[in-house]
Amino acid sequence: MIRRMIDACAFIGESLYGNSVTVEEQIAKMDAKGIEKAIVRPHKPCDYNYDKANQLLGEMVAKYAGRLAGFGRVNPLEKTASDQVAKLRGYGLCGLHLHPWEDNFMINDPKVDPTIEACRQAGLPVYVSTGYMCVSEAFQLLELAMRFPDVTFFATHGGQLDISGLSFDDVVFMAKRAPNVKYDLSGVYRRDFIELLIQSAGEDNVVFGSCEPYMDYGLEIARIEAAEIPDEWKEKLFAANIETLLG
Repeated sequence: MIRRMIDACAFIGESLYGNSVTVEEQIAKMDAKGIEKAIVRPHKPCDYNYDKANQLLGEMVAKYAGRLAGFGRVNPLEKTASDQVAKLRGYGLCGLHLHPWEDNFMINDPKVDPTIEACRQAGLPVYVSTGYMCVSEAFQLLELAMRFPDVTFFATHGGQLDISGLSFDDVVFMAKRAPNVKYDLSGVYRRDFIELLIQSAGEDNVVFGSCEPYMDYGLEIARIEAAEIPDEWKEKLFAANIETLLG
C-alpha cells in the first residue's frame, strides 16, 4: 500500500558527533522510502552555535519548501535562549526542539521555563528528546507540561528509551494526565507498546517520527505497519496527525 508519509522528526546539518547529514542526503533518504515531507532540526553543531545553525536550517527549508519544514534548537541554559526562540519565526521555522541529554540540562528544571514561555508567546510547539535517564524521563516531561498546559509538547521515542518496558507505565500515566503532550514512535520497538501508547494517548496524538539518522526509516515505517490497529489510524499516524497538530 502506498501511503502519504510525513516524518515529524529528523536531524540534519553538521554534527558535533560525526553523523552529519547534508540536505541532499536527507532528500535522497526521503525519496528512497517515499517520504513526502520531513520536519528537520539541526544536529548539535561543532561550534555550539545554535542560532547560526537555526539560520542555516531556515535557508534549507526555504530552498526545499515543499519537502522540508524546520524546528530550531536552543540550549535553555544560555542567557540568550529566549531571544533565540524569538528569531525562529523570522528564520521560517515552525517550532523548537530541546535535547536535554546533548545539552546537559533537566527538562523540568525551572531554568527551562523562560525558553518555554518564549515558545508559548510565539505560539511554537516544543519537541523534546525524551526518555534519557535523569534529564528527560516521562515524569520530568510531565512536570513541565503541567506547568505549561497551553504549550504543545512532542515526546520522541514514545516518551521512553528503556527497552525493558519499565518506564512505559510512566508514559501511560503521562498520556492520561497531560493531553498537551504528543508522541512520536521512533525507536518504540515492541508492537504492544505502540498499541498501548495509542490507546492511552489517543490515535490523534501519536505521529510518525524517524529520528533519522539515529534511527532507520525502514525499521520505523515497518514498526507502525506491523501494529494491530485500524488502517485509518495508520493513515493518521503517518501524515494527517502531524499536519493537524502543526496547522
